[in-house]
Amino acid sequence: FVGMKNFEFLLKGDLFLLTRNTVLYNVVFILLGNVLQVFFAVLVSQVSRKWFKKVSQTLMFMPYFVSYVLLRVLVYNLFEYDYGLINHIVTSFGGKKIDFYNTPAYWPFLIVLFNIWKGIGYGMVVYLASIMGIDGELYEASKVDGANVFQQIRYVTLPLLKPTFIILLLYSLG
Repeated sequence: FVGMKNFEFLLKGDLFLLTRNTVLYNVVFILLGNVLQVFFAVLVSQVSRKWFKKVSQTLMFMPYFVSYVLLRVLVYNLFEYDYGLINHIVTSFGGKKIDFYNTPAYWPFLIVLFNIWKGIGYGMVVYLASIMGIDGELYEASKVDGANVFQQIRYVTLPLLKPTFIILLLYSLG
């Protein structure tokens, strides 16, 4: 038990910087995450091969079940200075090793990348279920009217995903 030392550490630090970073990370996680979930759900819904659709859904949903401990091990094995996979590839091509752990400039991108990678599958499945619930007659009517696939996505799929997007956005904010 350390008593109030944790609070002393927090108050001695730059509280504005900590709060700003937390808010900015969450804004990026929420906005970019939801947009990418919709994007991948639309992509998967357009795939016609059933086996490819199932495999891609499984591969994208799998990181959601990976614990953060295993994610940390994966990140460590990728970015470690002496034995990491990325530095091994860089040095095998004649490059110089990159010290990811001691260079703060890399971490905002890595944190966002791995957080979104971990959560993208779950949201994609929810959006995909919403897309599968859209009446097929709407797509047929748009085809009769001469709409191509991109116009169908823009004028049929995305507007009908708007309520799901808003609900998931509100859940994310919570």
